[in-house]
Amino acid sequence: MSAVALLAAGAAWADDPAPPDTSAWKCEQCPFLEGYSGDVEVGALKANGANFSYGRYTGIDHSTTYADVSAAGQYRSADGTNASYDLEDLGLASRQGSAAIGSEGRYDVKVDYDDLPTRLYDTGATPFLGAGTGNLTLPASWVAAGSTTGMSALGSTLAPVNIEYDRRTASLLGSYIASSAWTLHAEFRHEEKDGTGLMSGNFLTEAAQLPQPIDYVTDTVEAGAAWADHRASLRLTYTGSWFKNDIDSLTFANPYLPMAAGATQGRLALPPDNNLQQFALAGNVPLNWLATSLTYAASLGSLKQDEGFLPYSTLPGATVPTPSSLDGDVHLSHYALALASHPLPKLSVRGNATYDGRDDHTTPLTLDYVVTDTFPSGPPLTAPRYSEDRTRLEGSADYTLNRWVRVGVGGQYLVTHFGPDQLVEDTRDTENWVRATLDPLAGLTFTLKGGNASRTTSGFIASALPAAENPLVWAYDYAPRDREFFTATGSWQATTTLTWSVEGFFANDAYRLSQLGLQSVHERRASTTLAWTPRETLSAYLDGGYQHLDMLQDGFTGALTAPWQVGDFEHFWNFGAGGQCVMATRWTLGLDYLHAPSYSDFNTQVGGFAEPFPQNWSRLDSVRLDLRYQWTKAAQVHLRFIHEKYDSSDWALDGVGPATIPNLLAFGVQPWADSVNLVALTFRYQFGPAGNPPP
Repeated sequence: MSAVALLAAGAAWADDPAPPDTSAWKCEQCPFLEGYSGDVEVGALKANGANFSYGRYTGIDHSTTYADVSAAGQYRSADGTNASYDLEDLGLASRQGSAAIGSEGRYDVKVDYDDLPTRLYDTGATPFLGAGTGNLTLPASWVAAGSTTGMSALGSTLAPVNIEYDRRTASLLGSYIASSAWTLHAEFRHEEKDGTGLMSGNFLTEAAQLPQPIDYVTDTVEAGAAWADHRASLRLTYTGSWFKNDIDSLTFANPYLPMAAGATQGRLALPPDNNLQQFALAGNVPLNWLATSLTYAASLGSLKQDEGFLPYSTLPGATVPTPSSLDGDVHLSHYALALASHPLPKLSVRGNATYDGRDDHTTPLTLDYVVTDTFPSGPPLTAPRYSEDRTRLEGSADYTLNRWVRVGVGGQYLVTHFGPDQLVEDTRDTENWVRATLDPLAGLTFTLKGGNASRTTSGFIASALPAAENPLVWAYDYAPRDREFFTATGSWQATTTLTWSVEGFFANDAYRLSQLGLQSVHERRASTTLAWTPRETLSAYLDGGYQHLDMLQDGFTGALTAPWQVGDFEHFWNFGAGGQCVMATRWTLGLDYLHAPSYSDFNTQVGGFAEPFPQNWSRLDSVRLDLRYQWTKAAQVHLRFIHEKYDSSDWALDGVGPATIPNLLAFGVQPWADSVNLVALTFRYQFGPAGNPPP
């Protein structure tokens, strides 16, 4: 039976291992906690050499001493009333915490909060004034020129600019058990994101990097009810999400000599306010025949956006389009059905059918075509709508041949229909695979899987291309493609203390019908882990991995230019080692080391002649030491040391300053690099049953 034929019946891997022996299992919370238990950890963290590269998501972005404070606790009474809290990294910009109260079998209420700092670059500079606002100006002393080399005031007007933003999220969650079958649930989430990003604006062939203001607020509400008993289950949910951007556009002064009279500033739209409304239903129905289970899901929603358009142009006298806003309206639908069955003792099958629809109900708009806010060009254009629907069928079947051999086959079929005025009418993706799992010896298991896939596409609709686009270039996500892939995984428990696992993968993609654009992609990946646990107080590991990607693309600028070809070859390595040891009962030592280099080469051929680019690379070396001393049953001293060195080279950034490129006024940001030493010393004290009783 072919994999495609199985789609009608359904399928997926479903083993039936023997139930575990629970006779020796130990209950870590027996008897259940009554009263209060908790801990607090207080100390300091000293950072030396930290910068934005290191502080990307931690907020440890400069050399100083940070408070290192965390706490957690829980309370439970005899009648099931309970409360808990968990606070982490209170002295860092990446702080997070939660608190909850409830009554077992009745209700739960929880409050969550977290900060996520994103530090990108602190090596940039710009002459623009007003970073963080929607209006960027140039100093009064600015001298416009036709290129950056002629901007005589550039050096004296540059000021540092940090590319960074913070995300803060607070949420309130609750559930109420109305009966043995019904549960009500609700959640409100408020997210704020503010700071400065990096974007660019241009005047035809002249461009400038700009500090993008980020001032977003997203509020989300989710509420619903769930019902379940031995016969079936269902969950009904409403979700509403409202996104608001307090700065809807960015106006910036033109640092170059105007190409047309009055072209002294540009303007860019920023993400518009929008909202989502959605109702969803999901559930499960166990059937009494052939050990079968039916799972279903459905949702209907809409996306709306009705922000006003910016003027056609920044030139004096430019008019505002009519209508004055998009009135965007997109309807979303999702339906899914999954069937899992065990018709024979050695056979299991599973099938899934999914439909996703995106119907763009926005009224088509016909607008004048304007180049770089300045030059009207060509006839008016009608903005296309982006509707599509996808139907996916997938399934697999697995059969146990004997004690140590299991085989499986499967596949999927995906058809995507695109709405009018898009580049293709539909695409059809087919995938088939076979798999075998072998257990030749006790403790030794490996799985082999291989298959192929193909995508076919309806005829290309060149009339749907935007102005001046090349009809010979097909985007990779809908271009016809052939793929072959293979995976191998294995694990071996050599002894009771030594285990080894390996994984390998390769895939080849070929875009044989694409005359230009992406031609092929090859991926190779391998990883392995060796773990040794000679006793409960000692463990060690070694791991490593390698990934190789190479991509080939062809290009052709025009009839009077030479064709070009670019090969992109990327290599990623990682090696790690470490372990943990409990010494003399009171001392625990942990040590981890990571070495991770990567390399990227671009081989370019233009008209048959090589034009190589410099190699891009990165290297990460990290050593982490964790030492704990159990002073008393309740008190612990904790010492941490981290050394990280990260370096990288990127030919698009290395040595590029604000005036390096004649037609790009750049920030001059440099590739990420850091060399950091962190030392943290904290004191941890436990209350309640785990330590001393509370006062």
